[in-house]
Amino acid sequence: MARDATAEVLGEICPHYEAAFEVLGRRWTGLIITSLVDGPRRFSEIGGAVDGLSDRMLSQRLTELEESGIVTRSVDTESRPVAVTYNLTAKGLALKPAFEALQSWAEEWMAIPAITT
Repeated sequence: MARDATAEVLGEICPHYEAAFEVLGRRWTGLIITSLVDGPRRFSEIGGAVDGLSDRMLSQRLTELEESGIVTRSVDTESRPVAVTYNLTAKGLALKPAFEALQSWAEEWMAIPAITT
């Protein structure tokens, strides 16, 4: 019996699903991907869209997403200053329906924490 079939029969987590969560389950990753769904953005635009994300962590996560084939980094040396943009690959864009479903679920089931001043 193949590993995937065995996992399904025994109720174990599928190794493909587990590998996906190794990448997608990291803090900030989903929000970074969501910020890129509508098209390419510059580093500062992504950072501005994801509240509380430090530049160091953004840089680290973007590198991980590039290595995973989810994000591409483009450098336009013709512009001044040099423009670096990040964009989702086809692999990254394929996550859009999953993230839309998660957004719908969150709107229905997740309470927004009260802000205290």
